[in-house]
Amino acid sequence: MFRAGEEGAREYLSDFVGREEHADARTSLEKALSGFAIRGYGDFRLEKFDAEFNTIEISCMNSAEAWPFQDYNDLQREPTCSYMAGALTWVVRNILAPGNPLDLDLSVHESECYATGARQCYFVFAPDAVLRSRFPEYARPRRMVPEQVLRLNEEILSKNLELQNINLSLERLIKKKSEEVWRAEENYNLLMRLSPDPVALVLPDGRIHSMNPKGLRMFGFESSEEAQNESMVSHMAGGRTAWDRFIWQIEKEGSVHDFEVEFQNKDGGKVNAIISARFTDLLPGKCVETIIKDLTERKQMEKQIDDAKSESEFLNDLLSHDIMNFSFSALHFMNGLWKSQRLSDEDRRELAKAMKDIQGAYELTSSVRDLARIKHMDDTQLIIKDLKHLLAEASEETRRLFPDRTVTINFDRSVDPRYVRCTPLAARLFTNILMNAVKYDSKQEAVVDIDVDSIVSEGQVFWRARIIDTGRGIPDSEKQRVFERFHRLDQVVPGTGLGLYVAKFIAEAGGGRVWAENRIEGDHTKGTIMFVLMRKVDERDIALMPRRP
Repeated sequence: MFRAGEEGAREYLSDFVGREEHADARTSLEKALSGFAIRGYGDFRLEKFDAEFNTIEISCMNSAEAWPFQDYNDLQREPTCSYMAGALTWVVRNILAPGNPLDLDLSVHESECYATGARQCYFVFAPDAVLRSRFPEYARPRRMVPEQVLRLNEEILSKNLELQNINLSLERLIKKKSEEVWRAEENYNLLMRLSPDPVALVLPDGRIHSMNPKGLRMFGFESSEEAQNESMVSHMAGGRTAWDRFIWQIEKEGSVHDFEVEFQNKDGGKVNAIISARFTDLLPGKCVETIIKDLTERKQMEKQIDDAKSESEFLNDLLSHDIMNFSFSALHFMNGLWKSQRLSDEDRRELAKAMKDIQGAYELTSSVRDLARIKHMDDTQLIIKDLKHLLAEASEETRRLFPDRTVTINFDRSVDPRYVRCTPLAARLFTNILMNAVKYDSKQEAVVDIDVDSIVSEGQVFWRARIIDTGRGIPDSEKQRVFERFHRLDQVVPGTGLGLYVAKFIAEAGGGRVWAENRIEGDHTKGTIMFVLMRKVDERDIALMPRRP
């Protein structure tokens, strides 16, 4: 190995041995020793340099030849750094006697070796006689070794260094990955403990492996030990069949979200829940990672909300019905009183004020009732009605609400049925529009004309009703705002500001529209046309949908 070290130094360290101009031998040697570190042989340090007596001492605490023996607790009886001794000898000879290094009386002795348990490897370079006098155990290195053996030893050493480097890299990588796994497991356990929802790791056969505190409380377990290996299947409504279906769905789709299930806790209580789950590989092996959301409180709250909603709707309907009946009866009575010849002008003015107040209460009550109903309707509650009947019903009610006025509403009642899909409140849509037409017409006789035709809009077929009045009209800047809640054009005219807002709601709930335009283009003061689109129904739709008279 000594000879191999010399050959290796000649081949790999020649660039570090060249003497720079004006550089002394010590500087050149220190530069050469840096080449050892670059080549991965170790960090060699020059301890003593005496060029006069050719005595040099070099130390190394991490010699590539020696450190594996001590690190793996395989201590040697004798120094092992023969390769390094040969390499260092070649370097020192070529620096001290660059012209003829082989003629220099110089040898080397490794007085300390890391492989034997020493703190470092220590190399002493001196003439042969000096080494014999200082170290009784000194033996001159043998140089005559076959070239083939030298090459083989060099290759073995090179491969050994590579393996040692690979082993170091693997150790570092394993340590790093182990720390990452440990941190990930700690983070996972922390997330489980902090989760506001129950989290459980369940083996594929249904046995519980672990569960967070929230899950333990939900199932009624006293501790994790009690829950461990308890069967999730026995707590699930449907038992094994439900669990197998749950596992099959995860295998099929990769994960499950919002899987509805009913659990029974340890005390027999029912727990409504939804589960989101997936397969995961953890220390116990393949597990089902489940996140359970307890819906029991939500179900109870939903029931309470539904009960409160039903009671509210009942009270709203009851109050609306009674107030509207009382208001209508009062209006009917006052209408008879209005016609009495014994009333003075002052009495009539006071009676008119009372009639307007009662009419306002009637409109407000009906609007509130209609809004409460329409906001809870969906397509399943739509019905089919004849548009002609809706207009007739709205016209009759409008005339009853203005007993002190002459109200004329003209539309063709002789035409064939014109069926529309609408909400049950569709007549109120036209009533509110007609009431506005009459209220905002200052003439004693209010005349409203209605015509109906069929149009196509955005790919759908509609019946279009045009309600045409000759009242004061709506300014162009207000034509959209009149459909807003509580918006009124005139604070003097009695009203709630809800009539057209409710009409818009009813139209859109049935898939239609309502909007306003001038009766005379460019002059809003000549009256208004209210356009109402309602979805047209053909014969096939009539056969499929409920129909009310």
